[in-house]
Amino acid sequence: MEDRFVKWRGSGECLNPGVEIVEKMLFALPILPGKTAAARAFLKELEGPRKEQFAVSERRLGVVEEVWAIQAGAQGDLLVAYGAAPNLANAFQQFAASKDDFDQWFKTRLGEVTGADLNVPPTAPMSEILSDYHA
Repeated sequence: MEDRFVKWRGSGECLNPGVEIVEKMLFALPILPGKTAAARAFLKELEGPRKEQFAVSERRLGVVEEVWAIQAGAQGDLLVAYGAAPNLANAFQQFAASKDDFDQWFKTRLGEVTGADLNVPPTAPMSEILSDYHA
């Protein structure tokens, strides 16, 4: 699904004038058994002391929005992500190949809690977005 929109603040102020978000992705990764506390610590560090490094990485990759959450489920906890960028495939390829210190830290920590290897870009769409509302 291709969707083009510009983000707006409730006051009507445009947050990203001239920037179109053309691709969105959602994905969920199962958290390894016993690793939910480590996943929370990872996200807390991402939102806290590493927030500026995260922002620098996202800007370099062209990612304009990214949200991470933990979702409890009957089969175990999931690490859920939403992101948007003008070219997600390019962003994933750059991130997978990146040797940047922060990117390496991110990939290592995510791998420790989910077993996912983000050094390999996905070959298929992360999700099939079937409904998307925004005001």
